[in-house]
Amino acid sequence: MKNFVISLFIFLICAFLGMWWFYTCTFCKTNYQEKNQTIENKITVREKPPQKGVLKINENFTNIKNETGKTLYLFEDHLKIFKNSDSIHIPQSLFKVKDSLFSYLNKYQNKELLIIGWHKSNEIENNSNFGIKRANYLKEILTKFGLNPDKISVSSTKEEYSYNENYYSGGIELVLQDITEEKVKKINEGIIIKTLYTKFNSRKFIPDNTLLSYTSELKNYLINNPEKSVKITGHTDNVGEESDNKIIGYDRATNVMNHFIANGIDKNKLKAFSEGENAPIAKNLSKEGRAKNRRIEIIVN
Repeated sequence: MKNFVISLFIFLICAFLGMWWFYTCTFCKTNYQEKNQTIENKITVREKPPQKGVLKINENFTNIKNETGKTLYLFEDHLKIFKNSDSIHIPQSLFKVKDSLFSYLNKYQNKELLIIGWHKSNEIENNSNFGIKRANYLKEILTKFGLNPDKISVSSTKEEYSYNENYYSGGIELVLQDITEEKVKKINEGIIIKTLYTKFNSRKFIPDNTLLSYTSELKNYLINNPEKSVKITGHTDNVGEESDNKIIGYDRATNVMNHFIANGIDKNKLKAFSEGENAPIAKNLSKEGRAKNRRIEIIVN
C-alpha cells in the first residue's frame, strides 16, 4: 500500500510538471497550434462542398455559357469533332452535366439550350455544313436523355482551326439563352397535345426523364393558363382481353395523373380515361407497332 501511494505521488508530480512545461513553452505551444491549424485546413478543404453547377474549374475546358457569356458549367474534358464527319466524341463529363442541364431547363421554363457546331469553309455536304450536323448529333443524344427537343436550338459557325490527326478538341459551343416568342408558341403546341411512352413493362410505375420534363412544362403552362384543364387517356396494344386492356389503360392514365398531382398540379384540373386497345395508331402485328400503341395521350383544353 505504501509503495502504491508513493508511485501515485510521483505520477502526479510528473503530470503537473509536464502540463506546466507545455503551457509555458512558447515553441511547443506554437508547434501545437500550427499542427492543429494544418489539420483544420485539410478538413476544411476536404469537406468544402463543390461550387454549385461546376464539375471542375479549369479555363481550358469546354464550357456552357449563358447569353451574357457567364460560364455556368465546366467540362473535365474536351468535346472532339472529327474531320469531314458529323460524329462527336463526348467526354464522360458531359454525361455528368446532362443532369444539371436537365434540371436547369426544367427549373427555368423561359430558357433553352443553343448548340453551336463549328465547321471549316470546305466542310459542306449536300448544301448542309458539318457544324449543323454536329449540333444535331448532340441534340439527338440529349433528347434521348429526356430534354425537350423544342427547348434545344441548333446553329453553326465557320471557324478557322486545324485538325490534329483528323480530330479537333472543341468545336461545340453550348449556350443557355432566353426563349423567343416564336419558340414559346412551338413549345406550347407540344404541351397541349402530347404523347408519352413511359416504362409500361415495369410492374412499378417509373416516370422517365421525358415525363419529368413534360410535368414541369405542363405545370408552368397551367399556372399561366389557369382556365385550362387536362385529359389523360391510356392506350394499350391488343394482347390480352379487351376488358383487361381497358383497365390497364386506365391504370396507366391514373399513374400519370397521380404523378402530376404529386408534383404540384391541381388535381381538379386533371381527369383520367382509357381507350384500352380500341384506338391504335399502328398495326399490332409487330413488336414495334404494339409498342407505339402502348401510350398515354394528353390533351389540354
